[in-house]
Amino acid sequence: MMNYDAVSALSSFLAIVLPLLPNNSIPTSKALEAANILVQIMASAEGLPVSTVRALVKCLGLLLEFSNLDDWKSLKLGFQTLINHSTDKRPKVRKCAQDCVVKVFKSFKASPVKKRASKLVLKSLKTYMPLAVKTVASRSADGSRDDNLSKYEHLEVLHMLNLFKFLVPHLPSKVISEAVVELQKAISARFSALTRHVFDVMEEILRSLEVGTTIPDIVKIVTTLASYISTKQNPVDTIFSASTLLVNFLTKFQVGDPNKWNSHYSLVIGSIAGLLTSEATATKASIIIKEMINNHIDVDILLRSSEMMLGDENYVDSKESRIMKSLCDALLKVLSTNRVIPNEHTLDVISVLFLKLGKSSHIYMGSILLKLASCMTVASENTSDVKHLQECLGSAVIAMGPEKLLEVLPITLDVTDLTCSNTWLIPILKEYVAGASLGFFIEGIVPLAESFQEACQKVKKSVIREELQAHARGCWELLPAFCRYPHDMHKRFQSLAELLISCLRKDSFMLENIAIALQHLVKQNRSFLSADQGDVEASKLTKTGYSKKIATRNIKVLASCSEELLKAFTKVFFKVPFEKRSFLKDTIECLALITDSSAIEKIFISSLKKLKLNASVDEMIDTKSSTKKNANRCLILELASSVVGAASLDLIDLIYNFIRQSLQEEDDNIQSESYATLYKLLERSSGFCSSRFEELMELLLGLKSPANITSLRWRFSCFRTLLIHSIERTSDGENTYGFRMLNEVIATLKDSKEDSRKVAYDILLGMSSSLQKTSSSSEKGPYYEFISMIMGYLSGSSPHIRSGAVSALSLVIYNDSKICNSMPDLVPSILELFHSKAIEVIKAVLGFLKVLVLSLQVRDLQNFLSDILSGLLPWSSVSRHHFKSKVTVILEIIMRKCGSASVKSLVPEKYRDFVKNVLENRQGKTSSQEAVTTKTEAENSDTIAKRSNSI
Repeated sequence: MMNYDAVSALSSFLAIVLPLLPNNSIPTSKALEAANILVQIMASAEGLPVSTVRALVKCLGLLLEFSNLDDWKSLKLGFQTLINHSTDKRPKVRKCAQDCVVKVFKSFKASPVKKRASKLVLKSLKTYMPLAVKTVASRSADGSRDDNLSKYEHLEVLHMLNLFKFLVPHLPSKVISEAVVELQKAISARFSALTRHVFDVMEEILRSLEVGTTIPDIVKIVTTLASYISTKQNPVDTIFSASTLLVNFLTKFQVGDPNKWNSHYSLVIGSIAGLLTSEATATKASIIIKEMINNHIDVDILLRSSEMMLGDENYVDSKESRIMKSLCDALLKVLSTNRVIPNEHTLDVISVLFLKLGKSSHIYMGSILLKLASCMTVASENTSDVKHLQECLGSAVIAMGPEKLLEVLPITLDVTDLTCSNTWLIPILKEYVAGASLGFFIEGIVPLAESFQEACQKVKKSVIREELQAHARGCWELLPAFCRYPHDMHKRFQSLAELLISCLRKDSFMLENIAIALQHLVKQNRSFLSADQGDVEASKLTKTGYSKKIATRNIKVLASCSEELLKAFTKVFFKVPFEKRSFLKDTIECLALITDSSAIEKIFISSLKKLKLNASVDEMIDTKSSTKKNANRCLILELASSVVGAASLDLIDLIYNFIRQSLQEEDDNIQSESYATLYKLLERSSGFCSSRFEELMELLLGLKSPANITSLRWRFSCFRTLLIHSIERTSDGENTYGFRMLNEVIATLKDSKEDSRKVAYDILLGMSSSLQKTSSSSEKGPYYEFISMIMGYLSGSSPHIRSGAVSALSLVIYNDSKICNSMPDLVPSILELFHSKAIEVIKAVLGFLKVLVLSLQVRDLQNFLSDILSGLLPWSSVSRHHFKSKVTVILEIIMRKCGSASVKSLVPEKYRDFVKNVLENRQGKTSSQEAVTTKTEAENSDTIAKRSNSI
């Protein structure tokens, strides 16, 4: 009689000890003998506790691994026992047994053993198939309840399926193929208790099998899955699973009659497309259909098929063509449901199909396009779904192109009753047209716009007239869209240029559209000829067919018309109001880049003469200039800033002389434009900056710093370029001009106006960032020279300048805290200012320290900790100007970063009570308050840096 207590104790002990033993520590014969004893015990284990049975199973699995894994005969009984327990009704026993089966199976290295073990697994699966068939046959038709799962024998089937799923990745292909045939028996056209489990196993099988593996009766399997998909009463999630399985089977194992496969594809498409109408199933359905579109439709074959169809009445459709027609029919059926506007997922599928088919989409998707158009016609502009519908139609525009699209959906005007059709297409075309034909715009869109304009003149009702005018403008507004990578630019641009010049002379509402269109054409073609990708907006759209060769040809034809266009835009530039000049300036700048410099110079001189202005150096400045003359001077300066990037040396001299004159004017607008144009000249012509450096410095430094913020910003922008240049050209010599410029910027940091201070901070930050990028990390260069120049003001005689220099260095530290290590004298030099008696200097130093302790890493902060505390703590006794509270804040930050012990070890005796109080107050804070403080300090560190002079 079995001693259950002894078995329980021994099995528990072995379950703990065996996993700890090293490999080969038990002789194989002894391991096998022990395993056989366990098999005998487990055969009569009725009444043993669950924990004991689980321990026995675990021990058996471990002992089999210690046995001779090449001797199948000795392993078979133990392995079979583990398989038997893998369907045990007790979860812990079953889970342990399944884990052991998988682990032991993976241990089999010898091919014969693995082969026989696989056959044993397959045999076990087959043993449960009659019961599985019985379960399927007894399943209720609606599949809504799982009553059969309460029966133990049916649960055993499920457990066996789970075990087989775990083993699939390790089984030979032949065994898996046979298993598929067995699993097919557990599927019917209707849902059963086993359906989900069988589908899970099949998904794992499909992941493991290689493409082309032979599976017996695969046609039967595919047919069964197809039948299941077509049964609408089945749960939706299982229909999706069956669809995925079917598509994967068709992808991996296409054998037999192609027509049968096509019918299966059509069935899947029809069944899944029907699920697009329900919000609950639409997302998953759209994913499956989009995968089928991307993986099973060969556009090249479709194109050839379409061409042969048109040329031969007896031609039989290709597989792809039949699938495509099935898909289009299914989608058209979905569109024909009761909903006025299709849902987002349906439209997404249609968009993918349009883009996949491209130019050939009009052959297959004409009916779909008409249906979408009817939806758009009746849709309200305020409906949120219209956005997705417009995007879908936009995909049609991209795929078919505007010419083909407008053949199917023409925009028309009935002159008898003045009704319009399909005008809702205009904004869609405006957004999505790319790679179209300039010729089509000239011959198709322009006449349409003119017909709307002509109709306006015959209408008396203001409402109808305004509507027609809006349609006319809408057509003209398509010009920039048709200028996104047109494919016939070299042939049709001259005709377009003539049309545009005439429009510039008479149609002011066309001005912005023409300007933007020409910018597109210049930028996108120049981007192909340089590393810069140019026009950001156009870069998002397709550049199909473009190359450097084509771009070169296009630039050539643009250049042939650029002078006339530049003249026309320059004339308009002087007439339009201020708000319209910005995009005109950009267009003039683009055109100047492709226009001969001599032509630009003639146009500029002509403009000077026209406005009765002189750019001679010897011209006497009229300090009582009229308002009109001031306005004209501003216009010339704006024009100069647009053309200076492409100007000849003579024109640059002319522009510079004009700037010199203008800077003497007292008018704020003239000064602002003068500084802006000078900055553009310095940026676009490095040679000018070098050759006229001293003259430029004398000019600028001889002028009073402007009170106007815009002028100040442009003046300091000029300083930024010139200061960087001065540092680079006088790295070994005295940089007098550089110090004078920097002195003005630093002094402005202490200005009473916040806007002025912000300008100075921005310029300093820009200088620092630019020089930092150009300097090598291994050797000190212009960046370090710049920092040293600022540090030079720390010893200035004026407290105003010294505090300004500290504020500037606070900004530098915030932007690059590593500079403290590269320039070790920086922090000590600022701490030395604690000996100053000037209140504003002490405030600035405290502000600097707060930025410093927030910005430095802990390790770097430790290096300066002693010096910081030595300079900081004496001010803890001064309550005036909030010095004590500011010292407390800085000390708290240091303690939080470095730890209180590090701080206390460096504090002199006389300040220990103060530090103790700070520490106690800090510890008294709640953790939530501290978290809020930390977050606030991190978020506001930028503000702290910029306002350090007031801390």
